[in-house]
Amino acid sequence: MVRLSLDEVTDEMVLGKSIFLPTGELLLAAGYRLTGNYRRRLQQLGFEAVYIHVPETEDVIPENIISEHVERELQVSFKRNVSDLKKSFTIRQEGTRNVRRMIRQNKQYLTKFLTNSAFINTLEKVIDEVLNQPSIVLNMNALRKTDDDLFSHAINVAVISLSIGRKYYFTYEEMKQLAMGAINYDLGLIAIPDSIRRCQGNFTCEDDFEMYMQHAVYGYLMLSQNPAITATSAAVALQHHEHQDGSGYPRNLHGENRPPLKDFSRKHVIHRFSEIVAVADQYDMLLSGRMCPVHTIPNAIRRLIELGGSHLNKEIVKTLTAIVPIYPVGAKIKIVQAPSAQLIGYYGVVARLNNVCLEKPQILLYQSKNHQKIKPVVIDLSQHTGFKLEVLT
Repeated sequence: MVRLSLDEVTDEMVLGKSIFLPTGELLLAAGYRLTGNYRRRLQQLGFEAVYIHVPETEDVIPENIISEHVERELQVSFKRNVSDLKKSFTIRQEGTRNVRRMIRQNKQYLTKFLTNSAFINTLEKVIDEVLNQPSIVLNMNALRKTDDDLFSHAINVAVISLSIGRKYYFTYEEMKQLAMGAINYDLGLIAIPDSIRRCQGNFTCEDDFEMYMQHAVYGYLMLSQNPAITATSAAVALQHHEHQDGSGYPRNLHGENRPPLKDFSRKHVIHRFSEIVAVADQYDMLLSGRMCPVHTIPNAIRRLIELGGSHLNKEIVKTLTAIVPIYPVGAKIKIVQAPSAQLIGYYGVVARLNNVCLEKPQILLYQSKNHQKIKPVVIDLSQHTGFKLEVLT
């Protein structure tokens, strides 16, 4: 199957991978022909791309760090949990003192949210799957979602963070604390008025930005008052906008640009879990277009590297960029440079990754430069030099 933008899909194309709603309900099953009505409906729901069945690409299966059913289970459980909390926990623009009071008044709802056994069990399944992966390769195309809900990308951030933690050989307990911090890192946004939260970074006045910045404090207050949440998990909510050079908020903490390993000598610096989540959050925002233009994977990586050292922990940035393939499985590609000029302009799909060198995947060509079908040709880029690819989706 090949990942295509909806703008490229035509009436005769057949869906190669089933599409599910954020609620977990099946929207369209693999095998449907994507007629105009279906495509318009998908665009209305926020979908930008789908996987299409292309003959001879049946073995091209997009890889994900966690299984689809566990990802859907987490998504459904988390959204239901958040929805229940938002109904019970209404905070208006009342200032920090009143927000603290509101948090105390709604402590029972917060406790129910934070200690929900079904949600925690699902989160533990995610941790188990990440830990049991033979190798960590993060296919962001498989993770990216279309839902614009307040916490829609929190799941992506949690999975990315856990993948980073796995690369540093975190213990199970460390992974669990990291996961709880990552999935709840933006919880304080519940306390921010919708009009300000939806500014997506384009604040009209300094007062609005000042209020937006308070979400880190509010989130920390919500988490830290619950005995089931460790201080390290609560710190993620408070510190995920702190910068390595001290220019972040709310406390202007500094980082040391060191690997995020346990070290009790580190004091008065950004907590390592917060540094991991900050990198994961920034990367997912770059790809999803939240508070910034949508970036391609190569451009997002470049931007992360630019931010490394000043804003983001540069060691964690290195770790993330080492496990993200520029050419993810299922991505449509175009050959823009080749040892044989005859191949330039041909279209294909990334068929298989090379875990030793992610920049040298195996590709399958299925279309000529004139968009004519050809007999599929498999090229292993690890065995050839002189190829340059452009990812089209």
